[in-house]
Amino acid sequence: MIVGFSRYVVGSAFMIGVAPEYLGVWLIWRGASIALPGWMYQWGDDKLYSLYQRLILFFFETCTRVEVVMYGDAEEALKKKESVLYISNHQSTVDWLIADMVSVRAGCIGHLRYIMKDSLQMLPLYGHYFYAHGCIYVKRGKFNQGKMINALNYLRHPNICTWLVIFPEGTRYYPKTPKVIEKSQQYARDNNVQVLKHHLTPKSRGTWLAVEHLHEKLDAIYDVSVFYDGIVAKDGVRGCAPQLIEFLMGRCKKVHIHLRRIPMNEVPNNEEDLKTWMHNFYLEKDDLVQNLWKSDNQGGAAHRQICSNVSGPRPWHVRVPEPYFCLNGKYFEYFEDAMA
Repeated sequence: MIVGFSRYVVGSAFMIGVAPEYLGVWLIWRGASIALPGWMYQWGDDKLYSLYQRLILFFFETCTRVEVVMYGDAEEALKKKESVLYISNHQSTVDWLIADMVSVRAGCIGHLRYIMKDSLQMLPLYGHYFYAHGCIYVKRGKFNQGKMINALNYLRHPNICTWLVIFPEGTRYYPKTPKVIEKSQQYARDNNVQVLKHHLTPKSRGTWLAVEHLHEKLDAIYDVSVFYDGIVAKDGVRGCAPQLIEFLMGRCKKVHIHLRRIPMNEVPNNEEDLKTWMHNFYLEKDDLVQNLWKSDNQGGAAHRQICSNVSGPRPWHVRVPEPYFCLNGKYFEYFEDAMA
């Protein structure tokens, strides 16, 4: 308990403390590149973003000593230098860090950009920077399609590599919020689609816009399913996935990541077909979760394709942090609220 709490205090001190210095360097680059083409600014910004995210991973992966095990197409997919649409299930505020863990193994961590909740714009220091990095803010219930299209068009530039991350469920599948789960299940019934057991009903509009406007840019969709060890009780009842602070304190010992690579030529090219297609592969995610829970080895005979070179030793750039420090830890509490 003391070790975990110390890890949280020291880790948050470094991660938050370095932010002002990092943003200072970014502002210098922003000013220096003002006369350069936009893609050149983005190249430099991606390098800076990569440095900071590697610091984040040092604390969340290396210091916690969490074991990352990957399945499916991960071994082959992560050898490629691709622009991808990264679609993931959503059950924890740690899910965005899982994208870090996957992309760093492909050498693409600097290219991560997120479709994220509008409320995160209010984060001091980070809120504006995420937007400048190419992340796309969307407002729940008041979706601004034109704003999203403008952001997507910027990412179409051939010299801007992108891993665009989206959580189609919109909010976390969190057993402590049964009303959210029931509302999602009722939405499925109202739309005559099968109710999901382990996920919220996915919304397809944002995914469709990304596919429509980036179809020629993207190489593939990465369908990612994340499972946190130890969230199923002995009686089979599902518990809550660890959130940011719990994870940083080392309370999650193993993370299972199943990655399926879907070439863009296999993705439907009209919105209605994509909506049906997406719900079908969320049904497949449901089956995968069920199999993983039932299997003693957490893999299941049908899905256990362990990628030893991916799930083995952490890359050097995850093990070695940047030498910065200061003190603050409240950001994680705010971030968890904003991600809810």
